[in-house]
Amino acid sequence: MPHGRRSGRVKGPRTVYNQDPFASAGLSDESSSEVAEKAPPKRTKKVKREDSISDEEFVAGSDPDVADAEDDEVFANVDENQDDAELGTDQADDDVMDVDETGDTPKKKRPAPSNPPKEKMQTSYGAITLSTDDTHFRGILDSRDHVSKFLSYTLTYGSDDRDLGLAVHMRGRWRWGRDSTFPTRVSLDTVEGESDSIYGPTLGASPEDIEKERTVGWSWYYDQQIGQMFRKRQRLDTKIKKDEVHRQFLPRPKSKKHTVLMGPSNDQREFHLGYHDCVDFGPAWGAREAQKSNGPAKTREGWLINIGQKIQCMAWAPNQDGASQCLAVAAPITDEQKKSYKTPESDRVSSFLPSPPYPGTIQLWEFKSKKAGAQTNTIDMTFKPQLRLTLCSEWGDLRRMSWCPMGREKRGDVDKGLTDIGLLAGVWGDGKVRVLDIKLQQGSSTPKYAKIDSPAFEAIPSSTICTCVTWLSPSDIAVGCGNGFVAIYSILPSTASKPQPYFYYPIHATYILNIASIYPAHPQLLSTISVDGDTRLWSIVDPQSENTSTVRVRLASSHLSFSPVLQSVCSSDENEYGRIMPIRRFFATSNAVKIFSTVSAFAPCSWWHASLLYGGTGGEVLATNPLRKVLHAKETQWQQIWFVHDWAAGPEANDPGASRFHEGFSAETQGTMRNGESRPMGLSLTTIHEEGTHVTALAWNPNRLCAAWASAALGCGLLRVEDLAM
Repeated sequence: MPHGRRSGRVKGPRTVYNQDPFASAGLSDESSSEVAEKAPPKRTKKVKREDSISDEEFVAGSDPDVADAEDDEVFANVDENQDDAELGTDQADDDVMDVDETGDTPKKKRPAPSNPPKEKMQTSYGAITLSTDDTHFRGILDSRDHVSKFLSYTLTYGSDDRDLGLAVHMRGRWRWGRDSTFPTRVSLDTVEGESDSIYGPTLGASPEDIEKERTVGWSWYYDQQIGQMFRKRQRLDTKIKKDEVHRQFLPRPKSKKHTVLMGPSNDQREFHLGYHDCVDFGPAWGAREAQKSNGPAKTREGWLINIGQKIQCMAWAPNQDGASQCLAVAAPITDEQKKSYKTPESDRVSSFLPSPPYPGTIQLWEFKSKKAGAQTNTIDMTFKPQLRLTLCSEWGDLRRMSWCPMGREKRGDVDKGLTDIGLLAGVWGDGKVRVLDIKLQQGSSTPKYAKIDSPAFEAIPSSTICTCVTWLSPSDIAVGCGNGFVAIYSILPSTASKPQPYFYYPIHATYILNIASIYPAHPQLLSTISVDGDTRLWSIVDPQSENTSTVRVRLASSHLSFSPVLQSVCSSDENEYGRIMPIRRFFATSNAVKIFSTVSAFAPCSWWHASLLYGGTGGEVLATNPLRKVLHAKETQWQQIWFVHDWAAGPEANDPGASRFHEGFSAETQGTMRNGESRPMGLSLTTIHEEGTHVTALAWNPNRLCAAWASAALGCGLLRVEDLAM
């Protein structure tokens, strides 16, 4: 007959067990049996807890309360001289409460389970001690765990003085609330002090290495033999006429002017822009501001330029320390103009094959700046932007454009009367990568036209095409290919008829969309993204073993850039999010910004501030500063809309249509978690916008004087340039 329920207090006669029940279960250890032989047996009675299992159902380590308690224990500051036997005795028998014959106080004994819990790692101000029995498939911890700030910085940036010095330097400048979205002039004008790390201004690299690359690294260019041979390879035909350029190489202009509406939403002003016309949109805001206050009008200063055709790519020229700033713009010819160049073989459109030799141009626009702060300049609105140089070619559409970003010591003009702008690398539609040496005529405001007969450097891997390009040094470029390989070339002249890469290795299984160098802190690292959505970080030294990847996206993005300020690779995904991947935790992806449409443009990251610019197919451009989120994963993320662009087609086929800008948005917090998203009937909806509404290209100015200058290109052919320093 079963006994009734009773309390845990021991009453009445005690039952004597002649044999240990754990011995029959095979749980008794040798040490306990030896002690039992020497000492007389004690009379004990098993007391069953009300919430415990029965003797027949007993399984070692099956008590959930005890298991949870063991998992929550942290073994820290353990004496190294403590004997292993003592630790084993403390973790003795489990789930049985033995009562001593002479007392009523139960004593809890734990048997050694067959699978003892693993000892957790010990952390103490950055020091990490791992158990020798543990195995890990990741090299470092996740900084989103409850760890100290010092350990969090170590896991995100690194343990070296250069890494931590860079983190502290950038944290002191860009963690403030005023810089949550756009960079402020106060932060940009901050001068480095004596207490700052020497590695902060050099973005984690050694100052000696940066100075050596700025001087000795360019010695080949100024050499009488190597440099002269390199410059002679580029041949330009300067006798080409302006009418021929406009008729054959530039997009055919529309018959009417482009209508633009700008200003406050309830009092917008109308502008009309013809082909290559420039307009200052500041008066659209100043007129209304002057009516509200008796003081001086506060206007938004910037330029609108009508390029006449969708801008494929653009980039600001680096190493421009003077008042002039140059912007390179590439706009392909119209589809009607391309029809005369098509052949029956070129009807099959494929990104893996070279395109027909369509004519195209690179337009170099000049802007002037004026002093605005201790370290920064703003746009000089008294100087109208000018088209200084138009380079014509017959190599197809320009798909990628990249200026050499390495610092360069000024040694005077190589050719008299010409100013060095820089080396420009590009990938054209015919599948070749080329490097151009860009120069401008001094003291001339008349636009120059030239046709490129031969570039300074030209190469293409065998049996494939080039798809993207990035700079590794003043004399080396890395090229992504359509077959998934990465090729690295030296642009120095050689005796070979066809340049051969000194590095050629398969990184992906298919077409590489973009490539980015982790310069200057880790110049041996490269990041690539392929058309199958795989994003990888790998080393040139050993690409097979030093290779890692992050979460694969279903719809691949062609936007990829490395931010030296954040020490992270920035990109986007298919769910309208901008994402950041720290190079030391590349496998962990964090969302940086929520776009309201599909991401169509991303500005290459700046070296002087932490703000990122994303553009969408809906015409919006958003800015965010994810530095605080990189340092602390639970920080609130802010974002702000620069402008929203709408475009409507005209009644005629040759009508450029009309554009309207919406501005004046305030900063807001936007959830970057995907758990709370509600989709109708579980479907993912995508809105299709007019092609002229899209943001096609974005760019930050890479020079410190004008680091807050940003340019945005739109699908309707408009180019907007504005100083975003707040």
